[in-house]
Amino acid sequence: MPLITRAVVLVLAFSVPAVAQQTRAAPAKPGPWFGVPVPPPLGQEPAVIVGERTPRPVVLPDGEAASLELTGAAIKADVNAIVNIAKESRSTHEIGSGQMWGRVTGLPSGTKAVQWGAEQFRKAGIADVKVQPIAMDPNARFWFPLSWEVRVLADPAFGPGSADVVLDSAIPLSPSDIPGGTLTAPLVYVGAANPSILQHIDVKGKVAVQLTIPQGHMLFERGPIGSRADQLVAKGAAGVFNLVRLPGNERSRDFSDCGNPCFNIGGRDGYFLETVMDRAAAAGVADKLRVRISLKTETRTNLKAENAVAVMPARSDEVIILNAHVDGWFDGAGDNADGFAVLVALARHFAKPENRPERTLVFVASAGHHSPGMNGPRNFVAANPDLAKRAVLVVNIEHVAQRNFSPARSTASDGYRQALADSGEAPIYAGITNRAPLLDTRPAGRHALRDQLRVGDIEHVERRNRRLRFAEGRARHHHAGAAALPHDRRGHRRHLHARPRTHRPLPGVLRQGGREGAARPNRSWAMTKIRRNANTKTRKHGERTEKCLQRSSPSRFRVSAAPC
Repeated sequence: MPLITRAVVLVLAFSVPAVAQQTRAAPAKPGPWFGVPVPPPLGQEPAVIVGERTPRPVVLPDGEAASLELTGAAIKADVNAIVNIAKESRSTHEIGSGQMWGRVTGLPSGTKAVQWGAEQFRKAGIADVKVQPIAMDPNARFWFPLSWEVRVLADPAFGPGSADVVLDSAIPLSPSDIPGGTLTAPLVYVGAANPSILQHIDVKGKVAVQLTIPQGHMLFERGPIGSRADQLVAKGAAGVFNLVRLPGNERSRDFSDCGNPCFNIGGRDGYFLETVMDRAAAAGVADKLRVRISLKTETRTNLKAENAVAVMPARSDEVIILNAHVDGWFDGAGDNADGFAVLVALARHFAKPENRPERTLVFVASAGHHSPGMNGPRNFVAANPDLAKRAVLVVNIEHVAQRNFSPARSTASDGYRQALADSGEAPIYAGITNRAPLLDTRPAGRHALRDQLRVGDIEHVERRNRRLRFAEGRARHHHAGAAALPHDRRGHRRHLHARPRTHRPLPGVLRQGGREGAARPNRSWAMTKIRRNANTKTRKHGERTEKCLQRSSPSRFRVSAAPC
């Protein structure tokens, strides 16, 4: 009896790229590039469809008069002024050919942004305003791409009229470099580049094209992209393309050390490349797909930068620090012109005599968030040890005006799924370290912190914290010693984790947005996570801090003028 072999085919369906899969699977049509539409030039079409609904208005404390400086129109005007500093970097070709531009720490555009911030602090009426110099760390190196091009080479086999296509959204990643400046190589698609896939693919001498679909933020993809790129390079890949499945056709400057050379490719350029590679494979001409990459770079050292620091003294020597970084790549409207503009608005607001708080406020327009060896907050601490020592709360204002977006039910002319922005803010996290002397971690209701935090009462909280730290130390050595743990006011034993708490350079660091803020929940002795607009247990911690930090709108933070 003949042996009958049965094959089981497993089909995996994913909702995100479903439309793209259907379109790419369509048979080739007559015309250039198998009938695949060429992607639009960079910036020709909007990346996201924005609705007409506006964010919620600012909410002020009861009895406080409306403040024009906190309105969206006033803050947006400052955002435009900050973005214009970056656009000047592009028009003057501050970096090479002008393809890379922004408010760059260590370059004139970064200095101009800091000086603009200092000027706004002075105009607000703050007398103590300083521009403090920053020297680049001796061992730091700042890599700059001066000019580049990624060109997909045409071939008659791709259809009559096919011509080379330049992928405008391509952007090189540090520390890419091409000896001689040019590389021409075949393309090979590796998808997710998992070992189960790579064992069947020969990448030697080819540019490996891998796909990434960011979930929430590109920072969560840095680890996978880097490890997969290491495998591709180890197998002999001549370079790596990261197809970043995001809305529109934009340049995404993220990731590094992901092959040499390594480029990110925007959404619609990447969709074109995927579709062409699929149809070339179906036509049996995939071996004819080639790309020519040109790249010129340089590395700079010994750069100079500065922070702008404004001090608004008050009755109490205790200090609240508000920080926003001024630098950003390209226009940097959402990273971080929005946060920088909110910082300036808060300075104008609290500079008014009727809004002066009980504690000293320090406004820091800091440099070096995106530049190696010139970290602004770190240099602020080094240059102002007394202010840092007296700080009871530090607020970092960043990415505060970003909206949610989701896949739309429509597609662009080339079949790429469009994205729709709603009026809700993007998920952003705030973390409060347990070193903050103003943080009451007892489950005693939303007003526990408000009842305790009067000027002069901090010693009581610190004494309680010392008692709890002592109990925590006992818990580390006596895992079974539950009876030794302190009780809260309701009589419940407090759970103490044996792991040491996270230490920060300043007491009471609060960071809105960014990796440091994405703390783990349910570890009150490492860091408490607050997710705005989340109806969860952790929201109680956010409610307890309302006396010191009030959420004013989806895109703004403010510190209460009343004593914390």
